[in-house]
Amino acid sequence: MKPLLLSSILILCSAVASAAENDIKYQAPVKKIRNAAMAFLTSLSPELREQASFSMDDEERRAWSNLPASSFKRKGVSFKEMSPEQRSGAHQLLQSTLSSQGYLKTTGIMHLDEILKSMAAIRRPNRTPMFGHDLYWVGIFGSPEKDDAWGWQLDGHHLALNITVVGNEVAVRPAFMGSDPARLPEGVYSGWNVQGAEDEKGKALFESLATNQRAKAIIGDTAPRDVITGPTRGDQLKTPIGLPVSDLDTKQRRLFMSLLNEYVHNYEHDIAHIQMERIMKAGLDKIHFAWAGTKDDAPYYYRIHGPTVIIEFDNHYPPGRSSGPINHIHSVFREPGNDYGDLLRKHLLESPHHQKSK
Repeated sequence: MKPLLLSSILILCSAVASAAENDIKYQAPVKKIRNAAMAFLTSLSPELREQASFSMDDEERRAWSNLPASSFKRKGVSFKEMSPEQRSGAHQLLQSTLSSQGYLKTTGIMHLDEILKSMAAIRRPNRTPMFGHDLYWVGIFGSPEKDDAWGWQLDGHHLALNITVVGNEVAVRPAFMGSDPARLPEGVYSGWNVQGAEDEKGKALFESLATNQRAKAIIGDTAPRDVITGPTRGDQLKTPIGLPVSDLDTKQRRLFMSLLNEYVHNYEHDIAHIQMERIMKAGLDKIHFAWAGTKDDAPYYYRIHGPTVIIEFDNHYPPGRSSGPINHIHSVFREPGNDYGDLLRKHLLESPHHQKSK
């Protein structure tokens, strides 16, 4: 076969394969998540299984926090109570739903808390630990084996993941991720920065804005002390404010999409693409980017807000301080109206199709 003809055939095959790939509908890995949850529960003793299990409507499902264990009491099964086999099952559950980057961020935050525990022990050696990898709790809501709607939660200091499975769909919000120190200043892990991408990409987008764009984007010269839609405050933001994405030029849109994808793609490949489809379908030009904090070396904050997405990020002073280095990150990723899969569950209850299938 002549080289030119062979080349043409290969190009055609590649184009066909690419087109076929684009036609494939994304499908959340519900079976994998379900199996991982069932395996985790099976690994537990009867006492721990009961401790880990809640009804779908238990108040614990929405009772998560970014505070350390000494300031907020969690329920479920902590990593401290798990055997090595059970911990492995909990990590398999995380990996079933998260992407590799999301899993590394999640476990990175947990490991960072272990470093924070060591730092606290040096300052106050006789104090009961309030930080550490052990102080994260896993809860299962509903029955992954029997129910159409069920979920799981990981909750601890600076980390809360809320996953809801409804039929063949998965909701992964609200999610909270934080880091303290955001960038480790010393020691073996000096320079380690778990949420560096969220930080740097947000700053890069803001720095790309022209003067007239900044005038719209800036919503305050001073950053708020914390994210606004944190624990128990999911409905605090109603109307998007700031700079519409429609005002961004081509290069700035690429920066914006890279920042948005940083949050969306913390989840498994198909889950991430389904989320992005929901965001894009609701209208990219309906999303606004807002910024607060305009002084050098002072706390700063940004927000992405649209019909199906709220992202907040702040980098502030460590707790109890009002000066010095800015090195304490909080971030939330929410979906207005569909946190905890509320819209999916409503559809399940009201849809004639689902009713007939029961």
